[in-house]
Amino acid sequence: MDKREESEVINGGRDVKNVDRCDACNGALTAGLETWHFVCGTCGLEHSTLQPQINEIESIDEAEREKALKPIRVHNFGVLLDWLRGRTARPAQAGAKPRLLDVGCAHGWFLEQAAAHYDVLGLEPDAAIAKRALARHLPVRNGYFPQALQAQEQFDVIVFNDVLEHIPGVTNILKECAARLPADGVVVVNAPDSRGFFYRLSRVFTRAGRQASFERMWQVGMPSPHLYYFNTKSMHRIAAASGFKVVAERALPSIVAKGLYDRINYAGNVSKLRSAVMTAGILALLPFMKLLPSDITVWVLAKQAD
Repeated sequence: MDKREESEVINGGRDVKNVDRCDACNGALTAGLETWHFVCGTCGLEHSTLQPQINEIESIDEAEREKALKPIRVHNFGVLLDWLRGRTARPAQAGAKPRLLDVGCAHGWFLEQAAAHYDVLGLEPDAAIAKRALARHLPVRNGYFPQALQAQEQFDVIVFNDVLEHIPGVTNILKECAARLPADGVVVVNAPDSRGFFYRLSRVFTRAGRQASFERMWQVGMPSPHLYYFNTKSMHRIAAASGFKVVAERALPSIVAKGLYDRINYAGNVSKLRSAVMTAGILALLPFMKLLPSDITVWVLAKQAD
């Protein structure tokens, strides 16, 4: 695959440098807080023109990244699976488990937890991360959705854990999902929410001339930056445009105590002393933060009847 073809796969045929219409509702986009940031005035979906560079940026220390992210991800995956099982587990036929596809499965932490209840498969486009998951004998393929799937491969559940916001052409991706699901199959989108307290706070800081937290929210400079920030209104529009409807949603914790210091320290540009002070302050406020709007929402999308 040459660079042009790889770019088309990564970008879903969408020119991320020239975005002027909303991918959810086709409404006009207006300029946001940065030159690369845009907002739909109709549905509120936030877009960016940041460029994915998967398999091109090699400066990330995956061991440190895993140390920083694993506690919050594993905690939330457990909460998510407990909540989802009654909503997504089809009755087993001939003793078979329902099939679950985890798109952008990264290190395979969700696969490990879901395997008790589902027949799981993960797709991971980052070759280095996929290699780490395969070394742990997890059922992972290195490649993009849906190109890495076999022609007739079908699933009962397709999950995007902190992934859909990184993929251009979101409605086209969900239409591809519809082709891979039975009539009662579902898509699960676990993603950052623009209504969240910390995201809103980062917008306030940006307006005050301090862009670092906002750029961190969008993962500027990372191999796979955010191309979208969803909310429930925009997710309903995206679902409808893709042949789905939102049938359930819930918030997940944005912060847990375990691993908090490592997560803050991993963010970069923060000294160890400042990381320690920030950790202590956040831990003291954690009971009150539970009352604030979460920065993570899960939406379950079911196929619309023909």
